[in-house]
Amino acid sequence: MKLFGKKKQKINPNAVHHETVKPDPSIEAMDKAEALAYFKLPEWASKEDLDAEFWKLGKTYRAQKDEQKLADIALAYKIASGERDREEAEKKVEDQSKHYFGKTSKQWKEFWHYNWWIAVVAIAAILIITAFFEYFILDPKVDFRVASVGHFTQDTEVISSYLEDTFNFKNPDVQAADYVAENAEEEEMAPYAGQKAISIMSVKPDMLVYDVLTAPIYVNSGDMVILDDVYEQMKATWTEEQLSHIEPYIYSKARFYEEYGETLPQEYKDDLEPLTDAERVDHVYGFIVRDKIDRLSLGYTVKWKEADPIIIFGLSTTSTQPEKATECMLSVLSNIKDFRAAYMEEHPYAEDTD
Repeated sequence: MKLFGKKKQKINPNAVHHETVKPDPSIEAMDKAEALAYFKLPEWASKEDLDAEFWKLGKTYRAQKDEQKLADIALAYKIASGERDREEAEKKVEDQSKHYFGKTSKQWKEFWHYNWWIAVVAIAAILIITAFFEYFILDPKVDFRVASVGHFTQDTEVISSYLEDTFNFKNPDVQAADYVAENAEEEEMAPYAGQKAISIMSVKPDMLVYDVLTAPIYVNSGDMVILDDVYEQMKATWTEEQLSHIEPYIYSKARFYEEYGETLPQEYKDDLEPLTDAERVDHVYGFIVRDKIDRLSLGYTVKWKEADPIIIFGLSTTSTQPEKATECMLSVLSNIKDFRAAYMEEHPYAEDTD
């Protein structure tokens, strides 16, 4: 069964002669009517008639290996078909049109049609240079990072302003991801929260804040610093009132295995490595802020309905300034009383509705 018609062959007059042979000057002087007459065709001849005569003569001259005649009929065909006149008219328009950096708009269009990749590379280079310029020259470099990951919202201005005022940081980066670590309560997660959590944890944060269901994940992954010595220092130097606002968050990798090991998907279970003796030992990995007004005064509104609505402050093992990170965390926690007082000034009835 015939599915397609015969494809019409496109005439290419340059294919029937060698370009090194120049056509007779008398051919170049012809107009369209004269060129048609050269093929023994009237002025009203169709394109099909012209093609038929061209191919017939071409076949004859190829057999005779007459390169001169092949060059002549190629030019005569170009004139008879009107192609030469069209090219000359287009060239005239181009020559009279505006030029931009030595090219007409048509020439630029053709250039970019075949060299579009140059524009892509150029745009990418401009974006990279612009980002570099803004990050390293226009914008001050980030000098401290706080990453908060958990099912809560955070008023980042609270801690950001404190870091600026207390430690003279020029550009602290304080970010939060409303991430639901365990969906037993069918809580709704903010869009792209998982991606944001990965993003803010990948830039080497200094101070960390988690909720009760998120902290175990990061203890298991080795992202949280062991703070046993820091807690001993706190107990030795802080007042009873300062200590009353925090509790040590005690955990271990072994506890994570016990509490979450059986509930993990099989592919995660397969990745769990055997516990070492050191990983079975409990350590202080952070400090719990349990009181609701204390949490709110630090800018955190926990959204869990049934899980323990605490937040846990800790330090990141990827911090590039661990001593400064420790100093900042202790400063925030030891001054919760002042955060609370400032919050109560703006919300005088907060405790009544707690």
